Amino acid sequence: MLLLISMILPSALAVGAGPQAVTTEPKQVLLSAGLIRKPFDVTCHVVPLSEITEGGPARDGITALVYPTFLAAHEALGILNDSDRVLGVFLYGVAKAYPVRILNWHELVNDELGGRPILVSWCPLCGSGMVYDPIIDGQRYSFGVSGKLYKSNLLFFDRQTDSLWSQLLCEALTGPMAGMRLHTLAAENTTWGAWKQSHPATLVLSFATGYQRNYKQDPYARFRFPRRPALLVSDGEHVRIYPFSELDEVRGKLAGQLGADPFRISFDRRAKAARVESQVTITYFVGFLDELEAFFPLAEIIHFRRQGKE
Repeated sequence: MLLLISMILPSALAVGAGPQAVTTEPKQVLLSAGLIRKPFDVTCHVVPLSEITEGGPARDGITALVYPTFLAAHEALGILNDSDRVLGVFLYGVAKAYPVRILNWHELVNDELGGRPILVSWCPLCGSGMVYDPIIDGQRYSFGVSGKLYKSNLLFFDRQTDSLWSQLLCEALTGPMAGMRLHTLAAENTTWGAWKQSHPATLVLSFATGYQRNYKQDPYARFRFPRRPALLVSDGEHVRIYPFSELDEVRGKLAGQLGADPFRISFDRRAKAARVESQVTITYFVGFLDELEAFFPLAEIIHFRRQGKE
């Protein structure tokens, strides 16, 4: 019987290859964080600094949430529609839902679940939601939005060292923490209706965040880029990408294997949601296909109609 191990334990796996070599420049290099904002010290880095680009807002121009308030599921009646997207997390016996309508405006939530800290992240440009354990070597780290991008993906920073972290790589790309990894926690990108049905005792992030934002409006609605969702699955060494357009061809659970480790994918066509079941810890998350391919060029892209079902 396959167990949902990845749904209850922090993953010790990172996506893709191991930590990259750290380059240390001979002189201090500072990266502007915006007018009168403290710059980022990028003297140490693991990617070419020329590949870090401006995302628009300055440092903290997009405000991360810190220990926000939550509602019970029944209190969200009339506030959330069943079709609204949420990033759902079920860990340590507690379920929480983070509406994408809020995440689009804040991108990070420094929170806790079952008395344990978590970091919730969302990149609107990549359609990727990831959750991490923010404890590194026994220390709790807190995070903010940098206003920088790496390959169109969110770069956030920790407030303890000002290192810049890649959301999709789960790794610090610059600063004193360069090369360090964040452990991922399982999360599900689904609809509010599907999430509350499977987790009736769930809490949901309140729209009373303390900030004046129009949470009914998608600030990225006018951005023109492909929004083709896909599921990425990795054991830390092997990476596979399953476009939702392909998963839609499958009936029932789909069996797969990474190295010697089998897993199963459950795909909900109505909610357009996918999750992975495995006896070992496997990292998985959903993002836009084009961005996943750009980040993981060696990943195997699964096409059932050409290859046949596994």
